[in-house]
Amino acid sequence: MSPSRLPLMETSENNATSSPASTPDASLRRRSGRVVRAPRKFSPDTYPSQNASQNASQNASQNASQNASQNPSQNGKAAPKRKRAPDLEDEDEENQAPDAEQGDGELTDEEDNDEEEEPEPEDEDDEPTPKAKKSKPTRGSRSKKPATKRAKVNGDAPEDNINVSAPTQHAPAVKLPNRPKKTARIAVTRLQDDGLYAEIFGSGDSTDDVASHWFQRYQANDAEALTDLINCVLLAAGCDQKLTEDDIRDPENSANKLSELEEAYEQTSISDYPLISRAKGSKNFRELLIGFFDSLISLLHQTDVLYTDEELLENIQRWVGIMSSSALRPFRHTATTVGLAMLTALIGVTKQLDDRITKSNQALQAESNRRGKNKNLVENTQKALDGANQNRELVDAKSKDLFDIIFVHRYRDVDPKIRAESIEALGNWICTLPTVYMAPEYLRYLGWLLSDVAVPTRLEVVKQLARVLKRDAEKLAHFIDRFRPRLVEMATKDADIGVRVAAIAVVDILRSSGMLEPEEMDTISKLIFDSEVRIRRAVAGFFSEVVRDYINQKIDDIGGSDVLDEVFGDKEEDSYDTLRRDWMDIKALAEHLASCDSQLDSEQDEIRHGLDVAADVVNADVPESRVAQAAQVLYEKIPEINNWQVLAGYLLFDHTTSAAPGKRSKTNSTEAAIKKAVAPQPREEAILLEVLASAVKESITSSAEHDRHKRRGVRVDSDAQEDAGMQLASIIPQLLNKFGSDPAMAATVLRLEHYLDLDTFQQLRQNSATYDRLLDEVTVQFNRHVDQAVLNEARAAFIHARQYEELEEVVDSKLAAIWDNSLNALRAVQKSAELSVRGNLDRAQLTDLSRILMKISKLTSVSDCVDVLEAPGTSADSDQPAIKILIDIVGRGSLHEPNEELDDPEDETVSFAIKCCLLYFMWKVRTLRNAIEHDEDIPNAEVDQLVVWRKDLVQNLIQTFSSRGFNDDLRLMAVGVACDIGSLLVFLRDIVHSPRAPKYGKLRPLLEEMPPQLITEELIPIFDAAERAYAKRTGKHLNEPVDDEDPLDLDDELPPEDDEDEDLTEQERYAAALKAEKILCELTSKYVLAILGKVIDHSGPNAGKLRKRLNRNKTKLGPNYKEVVAYLDENHRGGGAKKKAPPAKGKGKEGEVTATTKKAPISAELVIEEDDIDDPFEENLPEEGTAEDLRRRELVEDPIDDAEDEDEEEAPAAGGDQMEEDDDVIGD
Repeated sequence: MSPSRLPLMETSENNATSSPASTPDASLRRRSGRVVRAPRKFSPDTYPSQNASQNASQNASQNASQNASQNPSQNGKAAPKRKRAPDLEDEDEENQAPDAEQGDGELTDEEDNDEEEEPEPEDEDDEPTPKAKKSKPTRGSRSKKPATKRAKVNGDAPEDNINVSAPTQHAPAVKLPNRPKKTARIAVTRLQDDGLYAEIFGSGDSTDDVASHWFQRYQANDAEALTDLINCVLLAAGCDQKLTEDDIRDPENSANKLSELEEAYEQTSISDYPLISRAKGSKNFRELLIGFFDSLISLLHQTDVLYTDEELLENIQRWVGIMSSSALRPFRHTATTVGLAMLTALIGVTKQLDDRITKSNQALQAESNRRGKNKNLVENTQKALDGANQNRELVDAKSKDLFDIIFVHRYRDVDPKIRAESIEALGNWICTLPTVYMAPEYLRYLGWLLSDVAVPTRLEVVKQLARVLKRDAEKLAHFIDRFRPRLVEMATKDADIGVRVAAIAVVDILRSSGMLEPEEMDTISKLIFDSEVRIRRAVAGFFSEVVRDYINQKIDDIGGSDVLDEVFGDKEEDSYDTLRRDWMDIKALAEHLASCDSQLDSEQDEIRHGLDVAADVVNADVPESRVAQAAQVLYEKIPEINNWQVLAGYLLFDHTTSAAPGKRSKTNSTEAAIKKAVAPQPREEAILLEVLASAVKESITSSAEHDRHKRRGVRVDSDAQEDAGMQLASIIPQLLNKFGSDPAMAATVLRLEHYLDLDTFQQLRQNSATYDRLLDEVTVQFNRHVDQAVLNEARAAFIHARQYEELEEVVDSKLAAIWDNSLNALRAVQKSAELSVRGNLDRAQLTDLSRILMKISKLTSVSDCVDVLEAPGTSADSDQPAIKILIDIVGRGSLHEPNEELDDPEDETVSFAIKCCLLYFMWKVRTLRNAIEHDEDIPNAEVDQLVVWRKDLVQNLIQTFSSRGFNDDLRLMAVGVACDIGSLLVFLRDIVHSPRAPKYGKLRPLLEEMPPQLITEELIPIFDAAERAYAKRTGKHLNEPVDDEDPLDLDDELPPEDDEDEDLTEQERYAAALKAEKILCELTSKYVLAILGKVIDHSGPNAGKLRKRLNRNKTKLGPNYKEVVAYLDENHRGGGAKKKAPPAKGKGKEGEVTATTKKAPISAELVIEEDDIDDPFEENLPEEGTAEDLRRRELVEDPIDDAEDEDEEEAPAAGGDQMEEDDDVIGD
């Protein structure tokens, strides 16, 4: 039967709060007893005195019931509305809106209004957004001071044989309910109570035994047992208040009684309850609660009480129903769980009755058809059949009532947990009783909630659909046709990865049932190239099955499997370089991958890339292509990828040859047709090379990793692994011979070398010859191509080989030949023009020079290049060392007159020359370190020459970045390398001031500081432009300059406005913001190292200004920038405080805190009311402004005065004569 109060459809909070008003004047309309009359507050005694608590609760309940019955006028319109007769409507067509189902009971005024304006269920937001509830001021005071509020009980608090008029005697009971602990107040802790609740959750008995014990008590005293059961549900909701037998016997007052319970529950301000609690004792709470009601319904069915005592289920249903419509989430959630469990158990009973009816019908029919039928048996069977049918009708009616009372309202509850549990239950019902629930009027709820706004609900819907469709997809054609587009959309575009993975599994079920359109199959297949690895793994099975279907289609086009058997027979195919049966599979895989890849290329807009001349400086790994990433997840799904030798043989085979002339037999013509069918297209060959690289990586490297982690002394088929490595080493040159002319394909083949275990080649001399031939082919590719990808892969191959001592000499001999070719080409260009002057070369000459320098930059990163670059030329007209030529080329970066046609190649040429010079100085520093560590003499001529080269390089770099009006890539690169050159040589400062100064004092000129005027004229403007560019991209607000800072004219420092910014996609805008942040952080890191190394900002009139400028917006530019600038703080570099700080400061753990970790300040006085309070170094910021002054006076005092104004980032900087610091502030 329906409850006397209909469910509330929308609530505004998940906590235990009252229902929000749906309309502005709702508070005026709903003037029930809960508003007019002062709430009667329940104050239970301590838990040890259980009897007293129960008595008090009973007294309070009785008083409340009497007051409610004696003062009906105070309830306003609440009572008549709750007695309104239900209006049930059974029109349940598939396209019916959910609001047509709300007529199973009466609605409050707010609900009536809400029902009129509810949207259609197919909309993504199936229910209106709940309005925010304005909390009363007294509510907060109750939670803060529960004891004070609870003391004012107006004489209605429970008593333990104590007169209400004696408050002093009742004081102990009043003080006990200190309840605003939200996470500790859960009903699981009250297991010392006697009753059903303690039996279920504390006795350790099975739910069947607990249900049996309760049933025995019910037979002895039905009212008492039923009261115990309803109180168990209340306790499960976290409510201390209990019902009495009188409450159970008065069903007409059930809604009013629940209102009183809600009012009392709200006073406790409890937000946690067992179903959502994460406490240790509530781990299996939901399972035990559901299990009990399942056992109870099953027991009632077995004892026929379910059919003979209908009032029992009606009473339980009444209380559970009105609780499920409560405005309080704990009541509503717990009652919904109980109601759904009861309905699930009833459906299980229905299944048993259906089975019984089926068997009885079969037995009756069999006995009736017999000649000598047993009339008594037929009569008994018919009687049993009639009884089962009658019981079936009764259970069906009860199930329908519960469905209308619980599910119809709660599947749209504001709490996503309740919606998810409702859908989970519906899935169970459909699978348990498909004859009833696999109907449009029930399936539509699954379809509607596919557009739920909550991720857990959508995920649960998709899981339940997978269960249903996996078993009965062919029976749900109409449902699938209606909601299949939504499922495909979820698989491709849902915001949550987990939902997408689950949706892909459902779509795969539709594919296996033949219910997907070709376009939809292509759409899902393209997910194999998705950027998220979980999506690629989820769709791998789908993709492999699509490829398998495509293979079968190609075989049918040729003539079927019989034709292949005629050509190949049953022979074993040990050879990888002859026509094989599985090449048909490889061809189909290549075609499908190529089709998906080309579709993605056509769908995606062309990505706009500006000139990034300094991109080669960041030696980052090139990301794997989407084909390679797809092949990694398909490795275990498709055998042709797993067996990479077959794939390599297919690629190496000459597919242009035809059958031998002369004999034109049927077999030859069939074989020619097969060869034609398996011949790859050029695009497919490129894709298969990517697949081959991924297959080799998965096969060889995974085997090596597995072998490395095995127990000592055990090897996993090491001989096979070595044979595979040798086979790969012999295949790579063949692949390079065939595909080496194409740069992209050559780069893919060169990548295969990285996966070789070179221990095999250095142990056996004959194997070294195989690898020597491989290195010859790598050298050919390096000399042959000018493509960055090819050169990077070849360089990586050389570096990989030089890691093995036995192969180092072989590699160096190859590198020597490449060095000779490159330097000879550079000197040839030098003879034709002056390389230090910009604009004297045409575009073709600049392109040639740029390619030469690019190869030299790759070579300088492989091995020590000092001797090669310092060696003088052999010809009379070009006897300068190569490093001198490179330094002169850096001078071409000085920009005087723009030339749109030549500026890009000029800047690219200079960028490669700068990188070569930087790498030279890095190797040179390594050489100097080794010489000093071994106390070796350094020739004066060598030092003098190095000083000159350093000075010339820094001067050319300064001219490069100072001649440009805005921050282009070359300007940023030049200023960064200028700082790096000075920072590299900082280690010499300790040497020239040590006892070894007489020997190495000649190195002092290498520590020359950059000109001080650069700080205000160039370095700060460059930084300011980068800072403002990042702030503009991210919408951050910067601090204004302080009074003592000179205003800078920076109008010419911003790059030209990019009109295409407005047309950028969201992803492109995000990438642009990341690039701007990377530029800012890299530039700042160069400045920080140079400041710490005393290369800049150390002396002169502008000393300290750069440091102060970096700290101005330290807390405004994100955690990455904040962490970079934090290294200017001496405490941060040392990993903790270096001097004793006051207790309020709470230092000493700064080195242990990351940029994103939030820690509360130890002293309340230091709490900064800003959005950047999570900065672990925030309290140290004021120290940096006065650090120079403290060092000048050699004082070590606590800068407590500076902490009073932490909003001001820095104090005024000291002068140049105040910048003397210790020499140990910077390491290498």
